[in-house]
Amino acid sequence: MPAAPTVADNDPANVPPSRPLPRAPTPRRRSYGPWIGLGVVVALIAVIGSTVRGSAFVYSKYVDEVVQPAERARWVGRTVRVEGLVAPASIEHRPGTREFRFRVTRNEAVLPVTYAGIVPDTFRDCAGVTVRGVLGQDGVFRADEIVAKCPSKYEAATVVNGRCVVGVAPAQGTRMR
Repeated sequence: MPAAPTVADNDPANVPPSRPLPRAPTPRRRSYGPWIGLGVVVALIAVIGSTVRGSAFVYSKYVDEVVQPAERARWVGRTVRVEGLVAPASIEHRPGTREFRFRVTRNEAVLPVTYAGIVPDTFRDCAGVTVRGVLGQDGVFRADEIVAKCPSKYEAATVVNGRCVVGVAPAQGTRMR
């Protein structure tokens, strides 16, 4: 039979050392640094995107799309690129200035254009052209840039009966304008 416990057995000094108790979990501190950094980057992108939006994003449309009555009001006062052909005999140049007036056409639609600046060498009747600018309330397109396309001999437009016709070679003995 086992012996009854004595006072010495209950003495804390006589108790053999046991394993150390595990530490109580400390509450983990949350690090907000990465989230703050991400928020700053997103805000910066939003600010840059909103300030650049007006100048970097420019719509590109054909003349017949811009002059449709239902669409015209949508483009008034907005920067847009318009593509078409220079209408035959429409180029007017004020001597001694860099001011030009002409019409751009496509599919029977016509858009009057004004431009002040230097025009490209390939700018002439029936030349493919892209103008960038703003459509006015009066229906006149005020261009601030003109890009004339270089016609290939297969795609060049020529004047036939006062209209630009694409893909028709000029008659023998006549010069392309």
